[in-house]
Amino acid sequence: MKQKIFNDLSDIIERHKKIDDDIYESATLLLKNYLGVVWSNFDSYDDAVREHSEVYGTKNYSGLEIMSQLGAEKKAREIMNKLLYVAENKMMLDVIEKALAHVKEYPDIGELYYDIINKNFLSDHKCNQEEICDSLHMGRTTYYRRRKEAIYLFGVSLWEYSIPSVMN
Repeated sequence: MKQKIFNDLSDIIERHKKIDDDIYESATLLLKNYLGVVWSNFDSYDDAVREHSEVYGTKNYSGLEIMSQLGAEKKAREIMNKLLYVAENKMMLDVIEKALAHVKEYPDIGELYYDIINKNFLSDHKCNQEEICDSLHMGRTTYYRRRKEAIYLFGVSLWEYSIPSVMN
């Protein structure tokens, strides 16, 4: 199964021999905002659980337990809508993580691509280009070329594989 996915991704990349600037720019923008969305999603969930606890005087429950307890009253609907919003965001984050996993598992160079994306966008500690180049033992020119390839592969994996596989 994994080999088929890699072959499909390789075919897609071959079709796009030249990096598609729209996919690259969209993937870059998405990766730049990823951590903020993750933290916001955790905060939104925690807020909904806290609000449920304060309003109904119960202990912390998981989102599904809260939803199962909520009636039809207005406040209950508001809390449930917050939880549904969090669930939608979680689904989108899961699709992004699936695309990142495909990048990491990409034959031969996937680990390097993933490390580049991780060090640039996903790590709590933001590294500058010099630190990244040093940690990956590569020159700046090679780094920038590989960075662009990594972001592009992520975009192709997301929009041509991960999202369609969830939508089908």
